[in-house]
Amino acid sequence: MNKKLKYGYFIIISIIGFFAIFSSTMSKSPILPLFANYLITSPEELQYIGYVTAASTIPGIIISIFAGRLSDLYGRKRIILISTIIFASAPFLYVFAINIWILMIIRFYHGFSTAIFVPVATTAIAESYPERRGTNISLFSSITTVGRILAPIVGTLLLTLTNYFYYGVYIACGISGALAFLFAFYLYYSRKLHFEGMVETKKQVFTVRTFFKGIKDVFKHKLILVTCIVQASQFFAFGVIEFYIILYVKDLNLAVWVIGAIPAMLTLMLFVFRPLMGIVSDKYGRRLVIILGLILGGNLTLLLPITTEFVWLIIVICGFGIGMAIVLSSTAAYVSDLSKKEDLGAAIGVLSTIMDIGQTVGPIISGYILIFFSFVGVFWMVGIVLLASAIIFLIVE
Repeated sequence: MNKKLKYGYFIIISIIGFFAIFSSTMSKSPILPLFANYLITSPEELQYIGYVTAASTIPGIIISIFAGRLSDLYGRKRIILISTIIFASAPFLYVFAINIWILMIIRFYHGFSTAIFVPVATTAIAESYPERRGTNISLFSSITTVGRILAPIVGTLLLTLTNYFYYGVYIACGISGALAFLFAFYLYYSRKLHFEGMVETKKQVFTVRTFFKGIKDVFKHKLILVTCIVQASQFFAFGVIEFYIILYVKDLNLAVWVIGAIPAMLTLMLFVFRPLMGIVSDKYGRRLVIILGLILGGNLTLLLPITTEFVWLIIVICGFGIGMAIVLSSTAAYVSDLSKKEDLGAAIGVLSTIMDIGQTVGPIISGYILIFFSFVGVFWMVGIVLLASAIIFLIVE
């Protein structure tokens, strides 16, 4: 087996992921709320800024399953190429965003790029590296995380240099998306990026029956569904912590720089520990790793309401990030282990869809909990959800 060819395939997908996620993230952070506010023409339109943000998350709920299943039928490379066409074209459409309503439509279209790419790219890696699924999926995620970290920094710099010329930043996003497309084009047409043992999905005849049969088989698999729920609970927790920890720190009257340090440390923990724990899950198994991660994150979240000092806040948040990294290092790999070869894309698509639902509803539910039970109720709710998920995952065989 030619190792250069074997890892060349992974490297190209990771490069595509870097440029794609960098482009997608820079299109929303920090520019999107500023651009939306710039387009508002009346005070009444302020209430719709939240819808601008939500517009790009809806495709993740409605399309990931179908994208994964189509990749089962027509091949991963083909669907990845389609997703990068959206990455490359969507940013240039922002030039035509002359009001907040057009911006919503563009954000909705742009959201299909990530909704298609992430589950299909994850599936491609999972099926091509069966013995290193946890390691390679986690490493791929960390590479895209670098794009997520750099995007707001570069976006802010461009805004400053161009004196808040928003369209210029979106053109930069388009250039990054175009680079992702070029690498995907190379991946699709290159005959070099094949190696012995690599799984290439052959084109099949599309019928409604074959399309939905794969999805139905996934939903009938008890352990796959429970693993999807576990990942959804982890992203439920992440969505809540990422948003409400900022408000909590502000309520404690800590220094302003602490507000930026805490989410940065959370991202750093995910970047560092996810690949490391992927190696552990490949070597020692997925179930125990997932349960330990849920227990660690759940217990530390219960401590947040009594954590008021900066040092202890950083320790708790870092611990939560490590727990999340432990869980996410294994969930996609475990779903891949449990799936039939012909349904792998559908399974990862289901995982992505349920994950998006969890991350979306978390902050919404927490808003009501905050009103009645303050931050204690919010953080305890998250801790209970994670610990309950660990118990359910432990019980279900």
